[in-house]
Amino acid sequence: MSKLHTLLSSSITIAAAVLMPTIVRAATFDYDQVTLFPTRPIESNSVLNFFGDVSNNEGYTLVNNIDPTASDSGHVSTAKNALPGGAGYYTMGRDASPDSNTAGERSATLESLTGFSNFSNYLQNNDIPLNSIGFSYGQKAGLDFTKSINLGEDVLGQDWLATPESPIEERIYQANPDDYNTFITIGDTPIVTFGYSPTYFVVDNGETPDFTDNFNVFLNDPVPAFKLEDLEPLESGLADAFLQDVSTAGGLVQNVSEDILKPDQVEVSFVDIGDETYDITYIGFPITIRAVSGPASVPEPSSALALMLFAGGGIVARVKRQKKS
Repeated sequence: MSKLHTLLSSSITIAAAVLMPTIVRAATFDYDQVTLFPTRPIESNSVLNFFGDVSNNEGYTLVNNIDPTASDSGHVSTAKNALPGGAGYYTMGRDASPDSNTAGERSATLESLTGFSNFSNYLQNNDIPLNSIGFSYGQKAGLDFTKSINLGEDVLGQDWLATPESPIEERIYQANPDDYNTFITIGDTPIVTFGYSPTYFVVDNGETPDFTDNFNVFLNDPVPAFKLEDLEPLESGLADAFLQDVSTAGGLVQNVSEDILKPDQVEVSFVDIGDETYDITYIGFPITIRAVSGPASVPEPSSALALMLFAGGGIVARVKRQKKS
């Protein structure tokens, strides 16, 4: 970790405000540059702000086959100023990591909220602390990590898009909705799950090849939310409060993250799975859940609201080469 920290810390200053975005900062990224998918962030007055801190054994996970000839090794970007190495091919929350020795209990923890009056009042009235509320995503329990969202055929123009003339790279991560799950928890108990959407990711590699001016975005289509069955009374009431606020705001939820990678929010390891070796990378995870109105993806109860991927794949590849050497 010391080598990683030294590499990522060199001449970097990151504003603390990027840690917990609440409303999309329209001035930060020009979405008119995006052509691979039509989805855009929707502003909301009802926002849950989560953060998965790597030091708390949280965050999101990137997984790549280290064999560059393997179909799940991740493409090498052609974007201007792109970082070297393959893009993250699979992604899931740390709790769904294929490395059981380093997996955590959740992807992110609730740190603050705006709006969500019923949900907020229920927490206060029942002395439920914010940090007991978690967010997780990934393949369903009992399934292989390859069932999580991924780059599919990883084909330029289909699953990702970049050109040498532009610093922008776009990606679409997808999974079988029957294999994938995204949910809110209280403690370790899931209470609400979301419908399925692809995950749309964009990285702006900035004006230099250095990662310090990179900006990363991921978001999904607005989707419905569903209460899970067989909950205890306290858990059931909290789920009802959340869904009531979502209904009032328009009936759908959208996940949005805009972030610059923090140097102390990356951990790297390798794991042998069968005859293959994979690199496993954990990255700090700021994510907002917004109650919105808008076109919905096809509802899939207990399926996934997919999310994520920052440009960590390229950064991590550079780190891993140094670590292995």
